[in-house]
Amino acid sequence: MKHRAADLGRRILCMQTYLQLCGNRELYLENCRRILEYNDIRIVVQTSELMLEIWGKGLQADSRSPESLLIHGEIQSIVLTPKGARHETTAQR
Repeated sequence: MKHRAADLGRRILCMQTYLQLCGNRELYLENCRRILEYNDIRIVVQTSELMLEIWGKGLQADSRSPESLLIHGEIQSIVLTPKGARHETTAQR
């Protein structure tokens, strides 16, 4: 119970990343810091804990609030890189 309360507290205080995936057509993201890259096949978002790389077709991002983002289109993959880990681009792999 304590663990769940701590997680809820972090989420409310914008410290924890929250993702909700609805099929392969919609991704809701809370507590994002900024969008690092945006085009119709790739969106890269930085949060306090992670770097998210969303790949797909016809991707679009809509802001619901300063800290939340709704990404829709055909989502093909999501890459999660922990903060502090080296982030490689596709060309570097």
